[in-house]
Amino acid sequence: MSSKVLIVDDEKLMRISLESQLKKEGYNVKSVDNAIDGLKMVKSEEYDVVVTDLRLSGMSGMDFLKEIKKHNQEIIVVIMTAYGTLESAVSAIKEGAYDYIAKPFSTDELIIKLQRALYYKNTTAEVNRLRKEIQSEFEFGNII
Repeated sequence: MSSKVLIVDDEKLMRISLESQLKKEGYNVKSVDNAIDGLKMVKSEEYDVVVTDLRLSGMSGMDFLKEIKKHNQEIIVVIMTAYGTLESAVSAIKEGAYDYIAKPFSTDELIIKLQRALYYKNTTAEVNRLRKEIQSEFEFGNII
């Protein structure tokens, strides 16, 4: 099953280009041009990764990140921006972003970040599943 990616960027050319390239790589991709529509999509569908610009219309990328994390902590968020500073990168990571990428960037760079993010997400899910399995096996009711 291919991973679902949502791209949220108000730059039409960037959005279309990323969507096209990620589809070629086998990702199931949708894109929107503002955070409000992006938030509606996140709430109505399951996404593995959201790639969003830091500067958006409707709400900032940072506020969008916070709203995504309120809705679902499991969604991986990658922030992209042309106005990258160390402070904004640290702030995004503190708010729950998985990674941060400065524009301009190569599609290959983004694909590598997505692969790492999805590996992290899958590994975390497996660890949590195994923890629950072990806890249920050794819970008080199973002691003889």
